[in-house]
Amino acid sequence: KQWYQRRVRARHGKNATASAVYSYHERRKDTADGEYGTQSAKISRDSARNFDCCCLTLQPCKDPVVTQDGYLFEREAILTNLLKQKRKIAKQEKAYAKQCKERSQKSEKDPHIEKFLNDQSSSSAIKVNPSAADDSSKKLNNFWVNNLQGNATKEELKKPDTKTYCPITSKPLKLKDLVTVKFTEMPNDGASTSLLCRETRYMCAVTHDALSNAATSVVLRPTGNVITLDCYDRIVKKDMVEPLTGEKLKQKDIIILKRGSTGYAGAKNTGEDLIAKKKGAVLMAN
Repeated sequence: KQWYQRRVRARHGKNATASAVYSYHERRKDTADGEYGTQSAKISRDSARNFDCCCLTLQPCKDPVVTQDGYLFEREAILTNLLKQKRKIAKQEKAYAKQCKERSQKSEKDPHIEKFLNDQSSSSAIKVNPSAADDSSKKLNNFWVNNLQGNATKEELKKPDTKTYCPITSKPLKLKDLVTVKFTEMPNDGASTSLLCRETRYMCAVTHDALSNAATSVVLRPTGNVITLDCYDRIVKKDMVEPLTGEKLKQKDIIILKRGSTGYAGAKNTGEDLIAKKKGAVLMAN
């Protein structure tokens, strides 16, 4: 009986709702239910973007292009994005040109006409008590009295920016900056599996090593061939010559392809955060 009473007291103490103190047990219980504090979870491999997937559609690329920063895009997706930016810029330029035209027309008006219109508007206004009008605490907007109407000023448009930007890095991006990427397909050994359904789809163009998120890939700008970073360090870096065509390379021709995560906690060199967080309500101490 004593053991039962001690057990009931302990359970009652943890779940007591009449206490003014938010206990540690209640805080942990609400955190587990997702109602208190910041929830964090590690992103698994299935949630990480693969190295050959578009940064916009998150699907494997059929016609891939890459930027100088190493972000891979489907050609159709990035062209659609740039075209949308161009249309928005054209719309802003049209509105800005209209504003400039209205300003020039306003400056060309006869000053006598402007004076007459101002006198007419002031004479038609209903006179109010000046002391009441000057008192800002008692001044209210009134639709029927001109002197007390609210003044809505037209927004001044600024000259629009004519540059298009990368949707990932927000850096200026032009159509000529996109480099076509040529992946080397992995042999299928006579199987009828589709390319998109294979676990390993592409390989290094020189060493024929499998390409994945576990290994960093490099794009050679002149040809668009994709090789591993290890192949670049051992074969290409010394003479800076394209292994397949013999073409001379420069440092700007080497583009390191951005890749997703492998799902392991040690894979922090991919540049992507592996921890997802969701913020919740908290109680701040005074």
